[in-house]
Amino acid sequence: MAQLNILYKLTFISILCTACTQLSEYDNQQVELALGDSLLNSTESWGFSMNIIENGKVRMNMEGSYSYNIQQSGENQTKIRGPVLIKIFDDTGKLESTVTSDSAFYEPERGRFEMFRNVEVVTVDGKNLRSEYLLWERKLDRVSTPEFVIFISPPDSIAANGFFGNSNLTNYTLNEGGGKVVID
Repeated sequence: MAQLNILYKLTFISILCTACTQLSEYDNQQVELALGDSLLNSTESWGFSMNIIENGKVRMNMEGSYSYNIQQSGENQTKIRGPVLIKIFDDTGKLESTVTSDSAFYEPERGRFEMFRNVEVVTVDGKNLRSEYLLWERKLDRVSTPEFVIFISPPDSIAANGFFGNSNLTNYTLNEGGGKVVID
């Protein structure tokens, strides 16, 4: 009788364990969702340098003192602390523009750069754009800011609230502004 009682207890425990290990379809989806959200990859680097190469030519070089990259759920974002230096090259590999800022944010899938504080764009033909914020959509060759800008196209300079144009500052629109600004 004692052996039969032990057999019943072992059978009951076995059935209970089997029932507890099988999850419903909903529970399986919830577990996968929770695990998918927790798949986070991050890297840090000091003395950051990055090149974008197209058709065998360097199209852009970016340098910064520190970078932090986060990859999660298909999103890839890099935060760069400066000073940040970006060199933009034309199709032939010749330097076209240089951008400096205190920090930057980069989304590689979208080809989108955001530059913050003390942003300055200088072209090889002497044009200069200064602002506290600049958005560069590299794939579209479009730069813009809703912020206050000083734009210098020698011998003229102008201040405005907002700018929209291309990275070599040849086609552009200045918003809400005007007048002449003297720069040291």
